[in-house]
Amino acid sequence: MTEDAAEVAAEDAQAAPDAPDAQAASSDISQEEVSALLEGGAADGVRPFDFGAQRINRTQLPMLQLIGKTFAERANVTLSGLVNREAAVEFISIDSVKPSDLTASLPVPGIVAVVRLKPLAGQAVVCVDPGLLLALMDGFFGGSGRGAVDAQAAVAPATQRFLALVLRSLGPDFTAAWTPVSPLEMELVKQEMNPRLLPLGAPHDSLTVVRFSAEFASIAGRIDWVLPDSLLVPLREALASDGAKGPAARQEPWAPELGSALQEAELEIRAILAQAKISLGELVRLTPGDIIPIDAPQDVSLLVGDVPLRRGRFGVSQGRNALKILPGGHQ
Repeated sequence: MTEDAAEVAAEDAQAAPDAPDAQAASSDISQEEVSALLEGGAADGVRPFDFGAQRINRTQLPMLQLIGKTFAERANVTLSGLVNREAAVEFISIDSVKPSDLTASLPVPGIVAVVRLKPLAGQAVVCVDPGLLLALMDGFFGGSGRGAVDAQAAVAPATQRFLALVLRSLGPDFTAAWTPVSPLEMELVKQEMNPRLLPLGAPHDSLTVVRFSAEFASIAGRIDWVLPDSLLVPLREALASDGAKGPAARQEPWAPELGSALQEAELEIRAILAQAKISLGELVRLTPGDIIPIDAPQDVSLLVGDVPLRRGRFGVSQGRNALKILPGGHQ
């Protein structure tokens, strides 16, 4: 036996004790599992996963989750009224993506709306799937809402005008949804057909994408809000809160001071002893010496400004006109 053959034999002898372990490990996999993995139809259950998007945990921005759900509920009613038929809108998720990944995912040809969220500094983007937008437009003009997606129709002037109409209609819903955090007003700046010209920031910046699914006449598509993280900086703390408001803190040091100051405040009081009504003609005809008859008052109201405070009776005390306060307050 040569030296090489002896070495190979020695290696085989060392590896032999491990063979039963490998056999036992392979026996842990059942035949059903092997069949399921090898089945050709297993690919039908595979769902695409976007590795460029990072799902934001629900505990990170709970208020933004609430805003998305509120907007979806209101948009259901608004879109249904716009197209005179039922349209369903549902909040899906909040993702964090890079500008390059978002640009690559946008449909071409297609229209993307650039909006300003006043009073925040900067611009945001609203994306609507072309197929969904064309279906809504067809339903708006009385069609079935099942028109085929045409490349030219997706960027036609009529489609641009309809997208502007949709955004104007959803504007109050957007404002109402954001009210718990900050009163924002959505204003359309322009519509862009080239994704590379969108104001998405630098390549290393992050974008927060609030995703909604919408369905109309069996046509489903997405509506996305694209919010640059730099735009949300002033609202980040409010969006990260749970929306619960604690009890208002009492300003204990101020209470005695305010109470003392109110007790020493001076008020001007007045009493109307009598009133008479005459016509304008009678007033014009009055001359010096004329007498306006009045009835002696029984009770007199004591006023602070124009607010009646107490009831009193007019009289004279120590040679001076006086008002005796009656019990029971003003009636």
